Amino acid sequence: MQANYKTILKTSALALAAAGSLGWASLSVAQQPGPPPGPGMDHREEHRDERGPDRHYEFRDADREKLRQHYNGDLKRVDRGHRPDFREGQPVPADYRGRIKPVPQSVRRDLPPPPKGYQMGYYDGYTVVYDPVSFTILQVLDILR
Repeated sequence: MQANYKTILKTSALALAAAGSLGWASLSVAQQPGPPPGPGMDHREEHRDERGPDRHYEFRDADREKLRQHYNGDLKRVDRGHRPDFREGQPVPADYRGRIKPVPQSVRRDLPPPPKGYQMGYYDGYTVVYDPVSFTILQVLDILR
């Protein structure tokens, strides 16, 4: 009887260990790397579904002048030799993500609205339309040019 008890204990311990390791493995697979969800969002996938199929944006020629007028004071202080490189289809460099300021409503009302789920921001002479979750730039306008 003693031998059967020890066998049962060993088998149970092995089964628990296997189940525990499978649980941790499935947990690590379920967690996906990436930035945390934005304000008021529970899951990145839910955010992506909200954006809809129209993921296109183009600034108009008149938009450049409107943005230059608004940011004129800031443009005089921009160090043109040490600006980040913002490019369409690329993420905003990590060091600059917290530095992008929202374009004020008083300026945005005269611009085409960004696609659903995207934001419009300004930094160092650039106006960008970007995904606030992945920080991928949909469109960039260098208003210093």
